[in-house]
Amino acid sequence: MSMLLLSLLPIISILVLVVFFRKSLFFSAPLTFALTLSLALIVWKMSVNYLVGASAKGLFIALEIIIIVFGAIFFLEVMKKKGIIASIEHHLSLVSPDKRVQAVLLAWLFVSFLEGAAGFGTPAAIVAPLLVGIGFPAVLAVIICLIGDSTAVAFGAVGTPIKLGFSGLETAGVSFYAGLIGLVAGTFIPLMIIAVIVYMSKNRKWQHVKEMIPFSILAGLCFTIPYFLLSMIDAEFPSLAGSLIGLALMVFFVKKKFLLPKQEWGFERESKKTIARHSVFRAFLPYLAVVLLLIAAKFLPWKTISYRILPELSHSFNAVNPGILFILVALFFGMKHSKHSFRKAFFKLEKPFLTLFCIAAFVQLMSNTNFNFSGLGSMVGILSQFAQTNALPFIAPFIGALGAFIAGSATVSNLLFGKVQADAATLMGLPANKILALQVAGASGGNMIALNNIVAAQATVKLQGQEEKILRINMIPCLIYLVIAGIIGLLLVM
Repeated sequence: MSMLLLSLLPIISILVLVVFFRKSLFFSAPLTFALTLSLALIVWKMSVNYLVGASAKGLFIALEIIIIVFGAIFFLEVMKKKGIIASIEHHLSLVSPDKRVQAVLLAWLFVSFLEGAAGFGTPAAIVAPLLVGIGFPAVLAVIICLIGDSTAVAFGAVGTPIKLGFSGLETAGVSFYAGLIGLVAGTFIPLMIIAVIVYMSKNRKWQHVKEMIPFSILAGLCFTIPYFLLSMIDAEFPSLAGSLIGLALMVFFVKKKFLLPKQEWGFERESKKTIARHSVFRAFLPYLAVVLLLIAAKFLPWKTISYRILPELSHSFNAVNPGILFILVALFFGMKHSKHSFRKAFFKLEKPFLTLFCIAAFVQLMSNTNFNFSGLGSMVGILSQFAQTNALPFIAPFIGALGAFIAGSATVSNLLFGKVQADAATLMGLPANKILALQVAGASGGNMIALNNIVAAQATVKLQGQEEKILRINMIPCLIYLVIAGIIGLLLVM
């Protein structure tokens, strides 16, 4: 029990500092990294080579994320200068000026599409600043993008969480059961987004949520039904194709005002009316170019470059970082605006980078503390021991969410806990494919509160120090999602 508590200490530390003491991640992450480093040295007696190597891997991860953040900010600044953002706001207002509807179209369906295409923090990096550009408060934009970037994560980046996250494990049937869980739990995500928008507005009336329940359920089903049907085939396209189908259906329904209340809803201080300088096609063309490049990059044979840090520790670099694609597209569409936009994007990235490094480094230390002279298993391995219980079908999603929370990725969560959950299922006489599906579904829900994603999304909208608020609000839809997944888990093994 004492080793379990010591293994939990870094996670408890960062939660207590951020949630209870309301300290920023810029303050909390370095302290947690220092604590984890001390535990690794004193208790685990970790090999110094691997201690440095694990920290170096955290540095590489932070560099890859900060390139995405820089590229997203640079891209946004260029789009603003060219009048693209103002044009998008104008065209969206013609579809519907209702901010609840705009949030569902962008933070749910467009985010899910980007998750299916690229994943790894890209959706919030693109959509959160876009929402700010069309009049959403910055912190709200981050919150709803993280909530929306959930169900699609199970099949994100063209199936990476299952295909790579469960590498070496038997995955027959995992896609089907993950799709089934997403079908049920994901259908309520648009309603959660609308509830949060109304809750965070000054005009906080239950009626503004209640009147949108039929529309929100429709928006959920327009994505989750094709998502589930496609999950029966493979893990690559449920999120990518399902969100495209859902987006097309919902634009049609919105234009017909199907299930929409007569009274339109907006923020107390609406952004001023804009005039479109670009047609719909030209306004969305840069975003379409980014998406097509992101999809194409997934099929390149040299899309990753592996670097061996130590004999048993390596890191795979994304050879076509999404941030680089943002920069290339921005330069192509707005070269003359690049110098000013570059400066705006570059400054104020020091704090997010340091925060991301400390988070990634302490997670890598927790994962690699098995390289030690004490004979103890890694912190993550010790934590996973509590999975061996009859309650596994219910708690499996929570384990997946824990991995996503600390690592910032469903794929990494699956790499951390996938084999542990599968082995525990076998020992308990439970079907391993169903438990793995619950693991990836939980990791998808945990994406709402993933620390790395919070830091990166905040940086793209030039926001700092709001982690406590984001975690506090997103914890509720995350827990709802996990409880639904856990109940489904219990039903699946009956």
